[in-house]
Amino acid sequence: MPSNVFETLSVIRGSRRYNAWLYGQIEPHLKGRVLDVGSGLGDIARQFINPSIEEVILSDYADEMILELGRMSLPLKNYRVLKLNIVDPKILVDHPGGLADTVTCINVLEHIDDDVAALKHMKHLLKKGGKVIIFVPALPAIYGTLDTHVDHHRRYTKKSLGRIFKEAGFDVTEAYYMNMFGILTWFFAGRVLKQKKFHRHACRMLDNIVPVLKVVEGLGSPPLGQSLVMVGQAPNS
Repeated sequence: MPSNVFETLSVIRGSRRYNAWLYGQIEPHLKGRVLDVGSGLGDIARQFINPSIEEVILSDYADEMILELGRMSLPLKNYRVLKLNIVDPKILVDHPGGLADTVTCINVLEHIDDDVAALKHMKHLLKKGGKVIIFVPALPAIYGTLDTHVDHHRRYTKKSLGRIFKEAGFDVTEAYYMNMFGILTWFFAGRVLKQKKFHRHACRMLDNIVPVLKVVEGLGSPPLGQSLVMVGQAPNS
């Protein structure tokens, strides 16, 4: 894993309010055995304590992340760590289909060159009728130096991500944007100031106003946002 991505994860891992807000967006969909693809430092998956979750499988392809996850003591009732490269074709042979009831992929798909292949492999790892929950950066118009810094191949819209879901064989059941305020801050940082690293104080400032953002966006789903959540269902047969 590139050092700049590891550095960024280390900077933003203290954003507890934001991470809790993000978790709240996906929590209603989690059940059974949950496979988290690209767990990183485990900041989101450590919150997977919903009673409907039977087991959490944290995964990553990078040795340093696997090592870090293995060292952690997470507040999960039942979990294990699995080294997994979601774009490796060997998944179809090395891992049985129907491994999980739910697959989550949080801020990972944008780093993958062949995102369709990644989603097809996620479908292979799901039980019939299982759900995939994808959280990605949104709006190509605000792509800037910060995206380049953390190796984002792209930002998505509902239309572009929905097309990939369909190609991978998923039916989209829900799709919604999150963090409308972040559109302005991301555009200003990456397109105007052309920043090339995440600053800890900026992350803390955003984290401090999350309670306000939650109230505002809780009144109704925003028409646009810095991030996009999409939920898909695998075929039942």
